[in-house]
Amino acid sequence: MTRKPVIILSVVISVLLFTNYILYQQNQELSQVVKEYKKQNSDILEKLTGTVKETENKNEMQPSAVINKKQTLNMSESSQTITAVAVRPILLRDGFFENVQYEGIIMKINVDIRNGKGLVLVNTKVPTGVDFQTSAKTAVKIAQGHTGVDLSDKDIVFSITSNNNEELQTVDGTSAGGAMTVLLIYEIQEKSINDKVLMTGTIEPNGKIGRVGGIIEKADAAGKYGAQTFLVPKGQAITQVQSCQETKNGVFIYRSCTLEEKPLFPIMKEKYGMEVIEINDINAALDYFI
Repeated sequence: MTRKPVIILSVVISVLLFTNYILYQQNQELSQVVKEYKKQNSDILEKLTGTVKETENKNEMQPSAVINKKQTLNMSESSQTITAVAVRPILLRDGFFENVQYEGIIMKINVDIRNGKGLVLVNTKVPTGVDFQTSAKTAVKIAQGHTGVDLSDKDIVFSITSNNNEELQTVDGTSAGGAMTVLLIYEIQEKSINDKVLMTGTIEPNGKIGRVGGIIEKADAAGKYGAQTFLVPKGQAITQVQSCQETKNGVFIYRSCTLEEKPLFPIMKEKYGMEVIEINDINAALDYFI
């Protein structure tokens, strides 16, 4: 009876010894594999380090590559900017009554011409539902025809901002089309823009400057900005002035008012010293921005 536990114990010890031996062998094999991987990683790291040093040495020997990069950045930084005007609606509430008035605002439009795939992009600080994109595409089409420069391998990026960028959500974006076209043409021709000239008007596919709304509000914003010349579409250098007359009949006083069209030029000249000039097409607009 005493020999049986001894035999069992011997078997258990043997099994444990055998198992430990197997684990020891596997551990040795794993250690060898780890050493090989470490050596491979060391070789790879050494090769990469050599490649980086070689690249740095080449860059030091080729300063022209750095110069070209700086020239590209400078070109982007020196891109043209034009000032444009637009109108936005303002909702006024007086108890249960609501009324909409319009206010002129000043916008800054910048353009960048970059190597690309012929994309036309409009960038604003806040998302807008305004259709600047159609004006931008038409501006590119007219600019290519006017300058004879092929922009099919370029990306044209218009960036639009205002003092309060939230205002851009409701402005009449199409009225900036003429200004965007002038801006792009002058950027291609590397001409400086006269920032004392502002304009409003859509750009049509045939190069005509199309009619817009809110002329008096836009003219007022341009005058406050300090513009010397304000360009408007043909036939729109006018405003409506209210004229009222009062008549008395006994104790009753009757007042009648009518709207009368008057030239905008003398009003703005007296108020701001600003000329208001009508233009028919993009060629006429370009002459004033020189």
